[in-house]
Amino acid sequence: MIRFCRTTVLIFLTVACLQPVLFCSAETPVRLKNLAQKYYWGAGVQQNYTKALQLYLQAAEQGDTEAQFIAGGMYYRGMGTPQDLNRAFSLLYGAAVKGNSTPQSQRILGQFFLTGQIIPQNYAEAMKWYTLAAENGDSESQSELAVLYFTGRGGVQDLEKAFFWFEKSARQGLAVAQYSLGIMYYTGSGVENVDLIKAYGWFSLAAGQNHLDGIAARDYLQTVLSSDQLLEAQNYALQIFQEINS
Repeated sequence: MIRFCRTTVLIFLTVACLQPVLFCSAETPVRLKNLAQKYYWGAGVQQNYTKALQLYLQAAEQGDTEAQFIAGGMYYRGMGTPQDLNRAFSLLYGAAVKGNSTPQSQRILGQFFLTGQIIPQNYAEAMKWYTLAAENGDSESQSELAVLYFTGRGGVQDLEKAFFWFEKSARQGLAVAQYSLGIMYYTGSGVENVDLIKAYGWFSLAAGQNHLDGIAARDYLQTVLSSDQLLEAQNYALQIFQEINS
């Protein structure tokens, strides 16, 4: 028969009480993310993207979609790791379908589907993600969505919706959207009539950002418009410039 002295029993009980702490010391997603954030920004520690990514991945493995989303963005930008678009898509998409995304990550997903990079090309899926990002105010997505409506890819061609989204993007200052909006006024697409005054105005704004096609289009219209029309067009360009930058 084995006998235990009081000291042995006390040691056994102490170890038994400590055991849950020792074996259940896995960090929670919240603590992992808080620590990851410190390494990401260099808050109180030396900035280290590699450690930040490792911690975010640990939290993501526990089902935290915010950490999954952040890790996906780091793989996409090559922060703390070589760029890995496969991992980026997998993490960003997995987080997004569970409701954790931003306009920027929605745009990235739209771009993946539009270009067929990493995954099969799918215009309907591209439109879905660009629409979410566009509705959340992302100017690049608004412009890409406008192109899809203009060309009819991903669904029925809708020039009025193309115009709507080009204007939204153009008024946020995106040069390519400003040029595209000028084209729609120049050709009368998505609007009631051709309007060279407004076309010039938007070409001029794009040209002001060194958009080469915008420069060429503006300079061409200078040879077409009368002196009075050119003055009106330049005043219109200044007006919308002030509206955008006010």
